[in-house]
Amino acid sequence: MRVIKKNTLLGQLLIALLLIIGHCPIASSKEYFQQKVNYRISVTLNDSIHELSAYEEVQYANNSPDTLRVLYFHLWPNAYSDNDTPLAKQIFSFSGTQKLFKDPELRGFIDSLEFRVDDLPVSWELLPDQPDICEIRLSNPLLPGGEILITTPFHVKIPRGVTSRLGHIDQTYQITQWFPKPAVYDRNGWHPLSYLDQGEYYSEFGDFDVRITLPKHYTVAASGDLQDSTELARLDSLAADTDWKSIRMLGKTKHIPLSTTTKTLHYRGENMHDFAWFADKQFNVMKEKIKLPESDKEITTWVMLTARQSRLWQKALIYTNQAIMDFSRLIGDYPYNSFTLVQSPLSAGLGMEYPGLAVIGPTKNAWTLENVITHEMAHSWFYGALGFNERRFPFLDEGLSSSYEDRQMKLNHPDKKLWEIMLKSEKQAKFLHADELPAEALQELQWLIPARNNSEQPLNLPSTDYNRSNYGQMIYTKASMGFTYLRAYLGDSLFDIGMRDFYRQWRFRHPGPDDLRTAFEKYTSKELSWFFDDFICTTKRIDYQIVKISNQQLLVKNRGEMVSPLMIAGLLDDSICFEKWIDGFPGERWIEIPKGDYSEIKIDPHHIMPERFRLNNNIRTSGLFPKSNPVQPQLLAGVEDPEKIPLMYIPLVNWTRENGLMAGMALYNGLITPKPVEYLAIPFYSFNQSKLAGFGKISYHFTPYNNLIRMATFTLQGTQFGAPGNQDYRKVMVGLDIHFRKNRSTNSFQHSIHGRFTLASGLNQVLIPQQAKMNRYIQFGYNFEKDSPVNPFQLLASFEAGASFSKIALDFNYRQSYSGRDKGLDIRFFAGTILKKSGSNSFHSLAPAGRSGRELYLYEGIYPDRFAVFPSSFLSRQITLSEGGLVSPVNHVLGYSKWLLSVSLTSSLPGILSKTGIKPFANVLFNDHRLSTRYNSPLFFEAGFKAGISSVFEIYLPLLVSNNIQSVTGPVKERVRFVINLDISKQSKAIIEN
Repeated sequence: MRVIKKNTLLGQLLIALLLIIGHCPIASSKEYFQQKVNYRISVTLNDSIHELSAYEEVQYANNSPDTLRVLYFHLWPNAYSDNDTPLAKQIFSFSGTQKLFKDPELRGFIDSLEFRVDDLPVSWELLPDQPDICEIRLSNPLLPGGEILITTPFHVKIPRGVTSRLGHIDQTYQITQWFPKPAVYDRNGWHPLSYLDQGEYYSEFGDFDVRITLPKHYTVAASGDLQDSTELARLDSLAADTDWKSIRMLGKTKHIPLSTTTKTLHYRGENMHDFAWFADKQFNVMKEKIKLPESDKEITTWVMLTARQSRLWQKALIYTNQAIMDFSRLIGDYPYNSFTLVQSPLSAGLGMEYPGLAVIGPTKNAWTLENVITHEMAHSWFYGALGFNERRFPFLDEGLSSSYEDRQMKLNHPDKKLWEIMLKSEKQAKFLHADELPAEALQELQWLIPARNNSEQPLNLPSTDYNRSNYGQMIYTKASMGFTYLRAYLGDSLFDIGMRDFYRQWRFRHPGPDDLRTAFEKYTSKELSWFFDDFICTTKRIDYQIVKISNQQLLVKNRGEMVSPLMIAGLLDDSICFEKWIDGFPGERWIEIPKGDYSEIKIDPHHIMPERFRLNNNIRTSGLFPKSNPVQPQLLAGVEDPEKIPLMYIPLVNWTRENGLMAGMALYNGLITPKPVEYLAIPFYSFNQSKLAGFGKISYHFTPYNNLIRMATFTLQGTQFGAPGNQDYRKVMVGLDIHFRKNRSTNSFQHSIHGRFTLASGLNQVLIPQQAKMNRYIQFGYNFEKDSPVNPFQLLASFEAGASFSKIALDFNYRQSYSGRDKGLDIRFFAGTILKKSGSNSFHSLAPAGRSGRELYLYEGIYPDRFAVFPSSFLSRQITLSEGGLVSPVNHVLGYSKWLLSVSLTSSLPGILSKTGIKPFANVLFNDHRLSTRYNSPLFFEAGFKAGISSVFEIYLPLLVSNNIQSVTGPVKERVRFVINLDISKQSKAIIEN
């Protein structure tokens, strides 16, 4: 084996040129053709060292009009070979730095390759930075219509199966993407694809003849049809043994005697583009033969499962057979002679499809199991027989499979409620107002998060262009909703005719989006560009609004960018009297509605359309406020019904030194589902002062379509609490935050700007105390950050000014990630300077150390004893860390600075110690002046430990300090400080991300 070196410029240019030509759009003008690739593989499993030894023959037929001088082969076990592979880099970007393939058990690879073409050796090389793809240079060009035989031995080291799809857990084997396989060559050129976790496959169709040699006590689930009568009889015997289903045997493993004897199993499969197999000594077996509904073709179905979750799997064969029968009726005959469902550990999703085979990992309940089985069964059509390019158009296989999964689950469970999936009891559901929501509402609620955050992506992108969240929400959720929308608009009958024709024409071929569009447009005169051009290829939004009703005429306004069909329905109480589809339109339109006795007219009562806002979708035919929506009050939090106005509340008790005991209520309109207007009001009644206190905030989010600005948020915020001398401090802030759109969704870098205008009670006057006037402040900032689990950072450049001062600052926070999520060395650098300063108010200058409550002239944070003098009480030790960042209390002696520089370090502890929440820290500060003691260095240093819950509560203990700090702070106990940070917006963001 030879590897192309990075400095081999000519080789790199040649490969790049071939790939560019192969992907050039002009190639798509060619007529459709399809290569044929047949495989003959013999493989032996060594289960003591977890390795495969194999020999492969590949018969490659060039059905293209082109002469081929090179072939590209996938060597996907090499994706696990080191931490520089595309797979490793993708995992790091999702999950953070980790040991990964530096761990010998997790490392896998393929080697011992000796490619020969027609029994003659050929030169071959790995692609630069892609060790899982090789280029074979043919000694003789492969002419159109020609065939060659490629042979090679190969050896695979099987990684421990905790990373992706290939692997083993002890002696349970998942052997997938394991053999050298040619990349697809089609009218768009070559498609050499590195193996990825997010992003699936594209392979040539052909026939497989595979022999697997392994110890005789293993049971194997594999693609294709088993040819060995002896092994078939053994499987029949296992299927006849139903003892594992008995209560006494549920969950118990079988005793399997050791054996050095091997057996060889022979499998054949036609018109397949992959071959996977799974081996386990503990498999129990279920088997049945079914006949397809229209052709009477007989299909053998198998389920192979271990004792793990065996109680859940009792009906797995029923779920499998039902899906095969129903999908064959709706789409066309199941494409193969047999299907095997196998239970096995899985580290990439809940399930994974292969031709004639699907693997399901652990599931939490019977509903999820049935759901995943149904989804993976749909892939037998949308992936197995219809060989989409899953890497380039993932919405085709995943969107269609998800849509048919949803259709089947709705058919099997028409009255299933959301709470039955998510909650333990109906009592809980009633408390959370989720008892009436249907199961499919979960899909809409999930999609609404990116939809209203204006972070959607078009559905026609390659899988590698989606961030991790959007890959699920766009490719599975929104695409499924879209195909369901299209089916509802066309009607089940017309949709099914189009899909059956599409399947019949393209079975065992490689269709694309245009081919699917052609199939549907063949059977309808309806305009479908709204779906295939706009819904699939853009992020245009759907938002129809009912304006008014008059004389059997309904005025509807299109507030979105999508011109797509809408359904109008007339309701009498909860009964639907009529439903009417209207073709989409821009602007406003009067729509005639049938005569009838309706209590309400509603757009899309079944929630078929992906509507961003449903509160403008209805109008009652009588009443004072016909377009009003019901309010859904909810204690604590609940599942938000898109058709209702949420009003959530939490009774609260609060205490501050000045206000004393307070009782109040938090009122807000939800945290998880974004809304155009969001509010949080926390009024309190102070029993000490017999007056009101509290906090209020209201925000309006503007989300322009296809704009440089992703979201602009206008905020009005106000605060009032007690201050010394039986007075109050007040603060009113008006702000604008502008979040810019990323150039690519997978880009970790993002930036925003903000502006604030604040009126706040003068702190010096509050502390005297005397009646405080309201001081004016303006703030501007630019924020640039890398939001990534690996080496994230945040850079904030800020300007602040008041009547008597102005200052600028640069605050840079960086994490050098360690192995493991949220672990690393945190580095903070701060630099600030005063531009203008007049008057005697020193608080406006730069603070060397964290500010106590009585030093915060903008009254940030939550302080039970805001105006306490340090160190009069424990509560007086609370600080807000900013600017200089020292923990030790030096502000009152050192004074505030005209300029300062500081560096702060915090590190996670190794191993199990990281779970304690204890972290070492160190701070270094250099400023414009020094103490008036004999220790008068302008350089300050401290180090110690902090502990607590990061971003919520942390207590700091500076143990080692420089002499100048020691001279003014005394012993260690006098330097103990703590931080409280209760930021609801950050907590809700964490909930959404998780």
